[in-house]
Amino acid sequence: MANTLETLCEILTQLGAGRVPCAITGGWAEELLGLREPWKHADIDLVYQGETFAALDTAIEHLKPTVREVWQKRFRHKRAFVFEGTLCEITLVQGGPLAPVTHYWGDVPFHWQVPLLHQEMVDLPCCRASVMSADNLLRHRLCWKETQPHRWRDPASLEPARRP
Repeated sequence: MANTLETLCEILTQLGAGRVPCAITGGWAEELLGLREPWKHADIDLVYQGETFAALDTAIEHLKPTVREVWQKRFRHKRAFVFEGTLCEITLVQGGPLAPVTHYWGDVPFHWQVPLLHQEMVDLPCCRASVMSADNLLRHRLCWKETQPHRWRDPASLEPARRP
């Protein structure tokens, strides 16, 4: 399946059914908010608001074999999986609505602006969905290098999987 709006909808629907509601960020959010023209997306970026990834890890486990977790992208701040050929990356946002923060690699805080999300949900073919605010999308793009993205190559940055 190509990385289309239908793919985004299917992923949001499956995560929602697993009680892991996520908001859209990255290129899809930019497109849905009119910040960029429609284009061919490389992946799907989502954010999950919570203190840990426990609920998401459980949901991913229950979605197998529909999804395949990408262990090389299992970090303190991120989970990733492939759904029908499309990479989906989910970033953890902690701290609640008044102080949203992502701890990249566990030790590099990125403080999001309040409100984290766009004030209105967007209508998708499958549902109404939350989207990262335009201010946060733009700020994250500008400050991306401060999150030390080179560390994804360091095996010490990987978070071990919890085993049942």
